[in-house]
Amino acid sequence: MDLFSAIILGIVQGLVEWLPISSEATVTLTAKFLLGMDYQEALSVSVFLHWGTLIAAVIYFRKELLQMAKDILSRNANKDLPVFLIITTLLSGIIATPLLFLAFTIEIPDGLFTIFIGIFLLFIAFLQKNQKAGVNQKIEWKKAIIPGLAQGFSALPGISRSGITLATLLAEKFPLKDALRLSFLMSIPIVFAAELMLPVIKHDFAVTPEMLAGAAAAAIAGFLSISALLKFAEKVNFFRATLTLGAIVLTAGLLIYIL
Repeated sequence: MDLFSAIILGIVQGLVEWLPISSEATVTLTAKFLLGMDYQEALSVSVFLHWGTLIAAVIYFRKELLQMAKDILSRNANKDLPVFLIITTLLSGIIATPLLFLAFTIEIPDGLFTIFIGIFLLFIAFLQKNQKAGVNQKIEWKKAIIPGLAQGFSALPGISRSGITLATLLAEKFPLKDALRLSFLMSIPIVFAAELMLPVIKHDFAVTPEMLAGAAAAAIAGFLSISALLKFAEKVNFFRATLTLGAIVLTAGLLIYIL
């Protein structure tokens, strides 16, 4: 893989990581069909490029992360958010660990899971059309169970981590901006764990200067796309935003499946 290809894949990773479309599948398919990589190499590169968007998330949410660290060490501080993230991470890890090994042994029809998430988002949009969805929703440990379990399945290529967590958080009536924020924060510990597991799963995996450049491109694109998505969530109506996301994801899934 040359430098130009690595940067292109990094930009793709950064732009789609936070969307309810599988970044792993998108980068893998781009690497396979546009750059001629085989499936295993493409998937390895896709997983490694998550280092870039992980760094982007850590930098963007640095204040929240520092505050959570202080809250954990303080006896009287509110620990709802740290507990929520700990539970989601543990549950995700239980599901994701065996699936990550499986992901490198089989090829999965990427579009099917994307189509499912698109349909689910459309369902949520119409279900909550006439409700004041997510007004003053409290973060509590019980609401971490379903998103945590759902996030674990994103270890399989084709299942969007952002999409499946966003859909479950919206189903629990979190406002769109809060659901996006929680989904982004949930990504940090589980992606970090997945990156540490990559050399264990792929013994022949080697990091090259080109891949590091791709990760840097993913970090820059990912940081900018986080900001853009959260600003978008502030300005739009819940129903219209969720309906639009669902339509985009459904269309993308159909295109991926057909192509």
